[in-house]
Amino acid sequence: MQLLFLIIKRTELVDNIMKALAAAGVHGGTVIDSVGMAKSISSMDNLPTIGFLREMLKGEDPTKKGKTIIIAVEDDKVEAAKKAILGITGDLTKPNAGVLFGVPISFALGIN
Repeated sequence: MQLLFLIIKRTELVDNIMKALAAAGVHGGTVIDSVGMAKSISSMDNLPTIGFLREMLKGEDPTKKGKTIIIAVEDDKVEAAKKAILGITGDLTKPNAGVLFGVPISFALGIN
């Protein structure tokens, strides 16, 4: 079993992502609001490296919140889940498109 994390700024895609996951047989995800680094440092002026970080994060909208989708997926459904997600999000290798990764679950309670 794996815990998949999808971090995405394009919050308008979340409902379609969840529908695509359900259609792929993946159920039981959780969606939480998330704030990226740009938002976190946008109001900090007292640190010497903030100017450098702001330059690195140029192009990111510091006021926009994102979403993090967390889903526990059986190993045999991981590829179907990835395909469903990428079918909605498109190519995640583009800048600011999102991040998808999986972490092995060593044990789980409360998951059917």
